[in-house]
Amino acid sequence: MLEISTPTLVARAQNGETAVIGELYDRYHLSIFRYLYYRVGDQQAAEDLTSEVFLRMIRALNGYRPQSVAFEAWLFQIARNLAIDYYRKMNDGKITPLEEHYVSGEDPEQRLEHTLTSELLSKALARLNEMQRDVIVLRFINGLSITQVAQALHKSEDAIKALQRRGLSALREILSEWEITYV
Repeated sequence: MLEISTPTLVARAQNGETAVIGELYDRYHLSIFRYLYYRVGDQQAAEDLTSEVFLRMIRALNGYRPQSVAFEAWLFQIARNLAIDYYRKMNDGKITPLEEHYVSGEDPEQRLEHTLTSELLSKALARLNEMQRDVIVLRFINGLSITQVAQALHKSEDAIKALQRRGLSALREILSEWEITYV
């Protein structure tokens, strides 16, 4: 079965086909949740904010113009703005450690390694400035391209490359301080 392109789904949704909104949600909810989870550090808050991203998407979908920004980058713009609002409401810009997630059937040693890696990553990311953290999470955890990250963060591609370089360098230093080997 052929996968329908995102621009086609968006156009169909803008033309009133409400069924395709579910397909857009299925396609992007995990990456939006992952981004928000690394930003706020709380599973329940990330789930709530992810739902709010898609509610706002539905409300603003008719105003979305694919020529100005890629759809995924547009969703990350919404998510980022919600994360900023969340921090303003909480008066706390710190990321808390990630919670442990157990996948049934997962090897306990693998689970422990994953938990420690996630906690260390969360703590290391918390030491970066907000823009570096956003770039690192969007690029390497969500797999967005430089162009998509630039669109989502309203920055030039050169600025994203510089933020990525400085963020990775800072992470390398942090991990070295903690005497953790990295690839």
